[in-house]
Amino acid sequence: MCTGFIKKGKDITFGFNMDLPDGLWDFKIYPKKDMFYVGIKVKGKIYKVHGVNSQGQFANMPYMNAMECGKYRRGKDCQRLDLLVNDYISGKRDFQDIERTVTAYNIVNVPECSMHTLFGDAKGHMLLVEPGFKAVQLSGDYAVISNFPILEKPENLMPEKFGWYGMDRYQTTEEMLRQADDSFGLAEGMKVLEAVSQTQYAPTRVSFVYSVNTNTVRYAMDRNFAEAQEYRLAL
Repeated sequence: MCTGFIKKGKDITFGFNMDLPDGLWDFKIYPKKDMFYVGIKVKGKIYKVHGVNSQGQFANMPYMNAMECGKYRRGKDCQRLDLLVNDYISGKRDFQDIERTVTAYNIVNVPECSMHTLFGDAKGHMLLVEPGFKAVQLSGDYAVISNFPILEKPENLMPEKFGWYGMDRYQTTEEMLRQADDSFGLAEGMKVLEAVSQTQYAPTRVSFVYSVNTNTVRYAMDRNFAEAQEYRLAL
């Protein structure tokens, strides 16, 4: 599951809720001096899947729930989405490099997964990458991602499926960002994440927001927003 956003005003704020059923992934948060990320262990290796670094590079990888799109395949013309996300959060690639890569290669998922990504940077660039579709640089002062393919909404998306696909969370987040003014920051970002946190389907495990202006992360575990922790990343 999951919900993520970017909001631009006097500050640039990134936010993300990781929603996960019990036992689905072996995950841990890593509050490092120069980055904050959620890492998932697969076959002994840690992959950075949601996070931000001190250069203001933000990426995430929620489920897209469209298994037919961007299926995994190997080839010189293919690039795995999870590796792009991992390298971007790590600072091994910048936004321009991500743009060039998603233009030059076919972006594919890992086997048996359907994921997509919202990339952001400290200059306010926003890039939506969904395997199976052409990547799109987004305009406007905000962007939202949840669990349906935004570039092509499922034709059979009925109200009873909204929770699974995240349509309700997407709409709530979009409305709160649309109504927000230019003073939007960490506190307002956490309020958005709290409003779309969940206990059904997949409980919210990690919530974090990041301010570009202050290079600060605020995060909460297991919907415990009253005891959120905050720290500044080192440049």
